Amino acid sequence: MRAGLATVLLTGVFASGASIARADVPFFNATCPGHVEVHADEGGPVYLNGSEAKLHRFNANYYEASHGPMTVSISVNPDSSVTISYSRSGGGNGVCQVNAHQRHGRKVQPSAPAASLEVSMGDMPRFCAGEASAAFDLRPPEITTNMAFRIGNRYVVQGYFEGSRGTTFFNCYFSDRGKFVEVR
Repeated sequence: MRAGLATVLLTGVFASGASIARADVPFFNATCPGHVEVHADEGGPVYLNGSEAKLHRFNANYYEASHGPMTVSISVNPDSSVTISYSRSGGGNGVCQVNAHQRHGRKVQPSAPAASLEVSMGDMPRFCAGEASAAFDLRPPEITTNMAFRIGNRYVVQGYFEGSRGTTFFNCYFSDRGKFVEVR
């Protein structure tokens, strides 16, 4: 009788532990440097540029979605917000910009496309390095960016990298509201 009760109790403990440990990927939209759009439905699937990615769950707070040469890492923070980063086989990695309406677990649809997300002034250098990485086919650690500054009605991040032809300088431009415009 006791063995039967112990089995029932252990089964209940494992079942409740499994449901607590298992958390589905949250709903979000994000844009990664190189104009890669990432979308996840609540519980999956995850889409990279409209194509369904293979989702691998490592634990309740970390997932990876892969499609072709692109892998997106999804970290769920304690406040239910998500942090998204990406890597490409053959080079290129960086941090993705999560739609501001979904940073704190809210499921509000944006009124503007994901490509028009606003980037905070503090995040502009990192975002610029990711965009430059895609534009110049380099890894972000090979790129140096300076702090963002305001000039006229826009923000600018200056950067450079060393290449076979010497030092290449570039600028990333953001609108007065922090929307990424271009790297040149």
